[in-house]
Amino acid sequence: MILVSFSSYGNDKLKQLGFNYGFQTYVELDSPKVELPFPTTDQNAPNLNNNDRFNLNLPSNIETEIRYNPATGMYDVYQKIGDKFYRYPTSMTRAQYLDYLNQKALDNRIFEMNQDENQSSQDLIPSLKVGGKGFDNIFGGDQISIRPQGSAELRFGLNVSLYKNPAIPIKNQRVTTFDFQQNIQLNLVGQIGDKLKIEIAQNTQATFNFKNQVKIAFTGYEDDIIQKIEAGNVSLPLNTTLIQGSQSLFGIRTDLKFGHLTIQSILSQQKGKRQEINVAGGAQIQDFEVKADNYEANKHYFLNFYHREHFDEAMSTMPYVNSGVSITKIEVWVTNKVNKVENTRNIIGFTDLGETKTQYLENPTVVAINAPAQELPDNSANSLYQDMSTNPLIRDFSNAVSALTPNYTQSKDYEKVENARQLSEQEFTYNALLGYISLRQPLNQDQVLAVAYQYTYKGRTYQVGE
Repeated sequence: MILVSFSSYGNDKLKQLGFNYGFQTYVELDSPKVELPFPTTDQNAPNLNNNDRFNLNLPSNIETEIRYNPATGMYDVYQKIGDKFYRYPTSMTRAQYLDYLNQKALDNRIFEMNQDENQSSQDLIPSLKVGGKGFDNIFGGDQISIRPQGSAELRFGLNVSLYKNPAIPIKNQRVTTFDFQQNIQLNLVGQIGDKLKIEIAQNTQATFNFKNQVKIAFTGYEDDIIQKIEAGNVSLPLNTTLIQGSQSLFGIRTDLKFGHLTIQSILSQQKGKRQEINVAGGAQIQDFEVKADNYEANKHYFLNFYHREHFDEAMSTMPYVNSGVSITKIEVWVTNKVNKVENTRNIIGFTDLGETKTQYLENPTVVAINAPAQELPDNSANSLYQDMSTNPLIRDFSNAVSALTPNYTQSKDYEKVENARQLSEQEFTYNALLGYISLRQPLNQDQVLAVAYQYTYKGRTYQVGE
């Protein structure tokens, strides 16, 4: 018997023969019957659910669409390739359509179960289920899954060394050592229910320690008070560009929610820092902050206490410097570390020279003269210069230390410098109104700096040192 197909669209003759209007129908003609060893079926309605594995599925470019026809009460099946019909539309009854949906749902379910079994068989540690409603309420599920990934390498070796040295005892000539090395690269993800998650990333060959991460996170549901609890490597992101959150933290973080109130707290140790580098024109640009007392150490010095105490007063009327002092001449001497022979001589520098107030004097034997009426630094401000200049033993450089020893302490009250070098004008600068000097090169810890200067104040000349 052979099945042939006719199509009828508006043909009254075919209607009278019982053909459905606009759909395929089948007419049986007498023919020899052939039995196929592997029979095939046409993948057309109502045979869309074909379970015969010897039939190939429809190509992927054929799209099947089923629509309900309220005029006929049937379900029309359309199969197209692009915008053209692959075949004439067919129809299914309601019972056939329900069988089609049931069969399709069953096939999808079987496919999902096979996928789950394949995934479970690939896991190194199979998933576990814990019974009990309490466990489900706490962790949001009853399933425990652990998925490890990575590699572990262990090396064992034996090293035997033989030293045939007659000077070594025979029992010590053979040295046996055990060689053991291990390399582990592990990424482990554990899930307990829907709420608790464990993440571990360890690499024994990591260049930096921050690449090894350990994190335990408990995440609650939207209506839970406990929104999140994290332990291990945590972070604190902030929803603002003004203050940036901290990274590379190791500790505990909690997020709590009470209605519209959200509380985020963290207790951690920062294991890294964030640094930004700007590069412009092929050069690196970096901003940094240095405190004033740490800026250019051992390069800037006040000449005396007077200028130090009156510095703020003189700078209070900027840009005009309110200072009646004007330095007209200055000499700067330092310890000769470069062994120069030009502009050198023997000097003695005194700490209290020219100081006026008793609280500024280091040596108690030095007496201030006309203090506090006399405030300007000068050789006659105290008794030091008069005592030193009239003592011939101090003028004799070789005997100066013995002459000063009873009342003065070297390196505190004075310093004797042999063959000191006078700095040139290119090696320092000074501020004539504010009374400080700035060296081009900082002093070493074993160098001595001494000055002698002359200045004017209200038309009168004063001098400190020689």
